[in-house]
Amino acid sequence: MISLSPRGLEVLVAVAETGSFAGAAQQLDIAQPSVSQHIQALERRAGTALFLRQRGRRATLTEAGERVLAHARAVLDDAARLSEDLGGDRRAGERRIVLACQRPVANSVLPSALAGFAREHPEYELAMVAGTLDEVLAQLRDGSADLGCFLSRWPPEGVAGRAIGVERFALVAAPSHPLAGRGAVPPRELARHKFVRAAHRSGFAIHMADMLRAAGIAGTPVASRATESGMVRELTAAGVGIWCVLARTVRQDIESGLLAELSPGGPPMTMGLWLAHDDRRPLSAAARRLEDYIAACAMVEREAPRASS
Repeated sequence: MISLSPRGLEVLVAVAETGSFAGAAQQLDIAQPSVSQHIQALERRAGTALFLRQRGRRATLTEAGERVLAHARAVLDDAARLSEDLGGDRRAGERRIVLACQRPVANSVLPSALAGFAREHPEYELAMVAGTLDEVLAQLRDGSADLGCFLSRWPPEGVAGRAIGVERFALVAAPSHPLAGRGAVPPRELARHKFVRAAHRSGFAIHMADMLRAAGIAGTPVASRATESGMVRELTAAGVGIWCVLARTVRQDIESGLLAELSPGGPPMTMGLWLAHDDRRPLSAAARRLEDYIAACAMVEREAPRASS
């Protein structure tokens, strides 16, 4: 049995507009018996005839048919608006990109690239969420973020990672610190001095420890910890201890004389800059475009020092 359905309402409207069952069948590209079945089903539900049927004459709505037609048009209009809204939401979803960034990357590494992307691609809606390394990886795995950008000493686990650059870390202290201005300081001597550290609430602390250990600076005493980098900066500037930090975040502090960079000698301390996504979910075209744009910006930045040398 054919029940009340959007298709049945479409048939009713088509018969009313064309004036015949044959015309409705042609308009909807269905068989005429199917038109009759839909109308009969509606009439059974209504409990009365909806059309006056006279052979050779135009199908005319009864009074009940006029009322049902008005409701049918309202229902179909609402359905069309709903479909359009859902389509709009889908299109908006295809344009929206959620980028999860480790906080120092969000604050110091990506602003220029993201501003350029926003200018060049106004058709996309970019949402950036800053957090810890663990939070970034969790957002990738649960699908709440399309892309992630973070610092790591090794390829990330559980996501598809792409190394796009290398970021240098610096050891800084107050200009009054006894090691400031001394030139190269042996790592063992650095390790005897107190450090000020961010209270890393994620696995990033493991990466920091690995980097310092590779530089020969291990087992350092800690004078103080703070959750906010601004507080760590103030403690360092006040002479509380040495701070190991992403170099570009303190560039202006060093240039202004607020902080002094210490040199442990040897190769620079670095971590990889990574872009990643959950390979269980295909990247949208928008997210892929952002990924390529950020990677291209990182390449340009790497090449810039060579070009100027």
